[in-house]
Amino acid sequence: MKNNADVLNVPTLDLRSAFEKVLSYSIGDDKAKGCVEKLLCRYGSLATVLSEEVDEIARVGDVSINTALLIKMIGYINSRRVTESFELGCTHDELEIREYLAAQFLGMSVENVYAILLDGKGRVLSVEHVSNGTVNSSDVVPRKVLEFAKKKKATSVILAHNHPKGSAVASSDDLVTTGRLAGVFASVGVRLLAHYIVADGEISKIDASIYGV
Repeated sequence: MKNNADVLNVPTLDLRSAFEKVLSYSIGDDKAKGCVEKLLCRYGSLATVLSEEVDEIARVGDVSINTALLIKMIGYINSRRVTESFELGCTHDELEIREYLAAQFLGMSVENVYAILLDGKGRVLSVEHVSNGTVNSSDVVPRKVLEFAKKKKATSVILAHNHPKGSAVASSDDLVTTGRLAGVFASVGVRLLAHYIVADGEISKIDASIYGV
């Protein structure tokens, strides 16, 4: 099966600017920039840094535990700023969905699955945490998503899960699982619109329409 999932950066969370600005008040401009550079050199991105333990951030960034805690807090505040502005009861375009998902999964060190439930007019009814663990590890995902869909009277759903410290590129298992879930949902009148994979500030999207259900 062809992997047609596109991978895009999501630049909304300008973590570097936020980190340097806030840290400068705590440890000074030069040390703040040096701390961020060390963390970027070690982890490649600040999104990945936020999934690390506080003592590890302190060791790599050469800062105190309190400063490492501040780094985690900056990331959390930045992500909540985006997630809390994601309104229910209205439609959202592709960029808004990607921005929301990038913020929702920021700092998560284990795989999680979320479902965005929509009505017949494409309005978001709710966002539900479905499970911890892989999206294809069990039947928990389809069962719980359909329970949520029935409760909210949703007619379509968007799935998303993260690849902690991995790649946003959709794996062959992701593609097969998406097709299976699209069929399961369609059998009870719920349409799977897309399946997003989030990793390290990037997002890929599997368009479920390719499965013809």
